[in-house]
This record gives sequence, structure tokens and C-alpha cells, in this order.
Amino acid sequence: MTTNVAIACQGGGSHTAFTAGVLETVLPHIERTDEFRLVGLSGTSGGAVSALAGWYGYLTGGGEGATETLRDLWADIAAKDPYQRL
Repeated sequence: MTTNVAIACQGGGSHTAFTAGVLETVLPHIERTDEFRLVGLSGTSGGAVSALAGWYGYLTGGGEGATETLRDLWADIAAKDPYQRL
């Protein structure tokens, strides 16, 4: 029997970073098992951004694609120098 999994992602500052990290860890494991099937990702604020990146990566490249897309997204928008951090 397969269990359908839908994930809701919380937004808001550090919650968004935590959400992205959890998705990077969980999505590859869901793909590798017949026990679970990912049927949806949603979120609010930054959690919605993580959900969209994770879902897109998952649909186009599986669990590893989700991880890569999430890492690329957050690397692109991260502050890289002291001026940006201000």
C-alpha cells in the first residue's frame, strides 16, 4: 500500500531556510521508496518559494533534481558580501 504525501512549507525568515533544508533531505528519500508517493507541495511566503523549487526539481529530475534546484536557488539569492548582508 502506498501512502500519499503532501507537504506544506512554512515561510518567514529562518523558517524558510529550515524548510529548504528539510526538503533537500526528504524529497530524495520519498522518490526511492514505493511506500510513499509525493502528491503535492505548497507553502506561504518563502516556504512557497521552496515548495515551488522543490516540486519543479522533483518533477524534472527526481529527488536529486529537487535537491539541486533548491541548493541552486538559495545560492543564487544568498547575500555574498558584507554590503549585501546589510
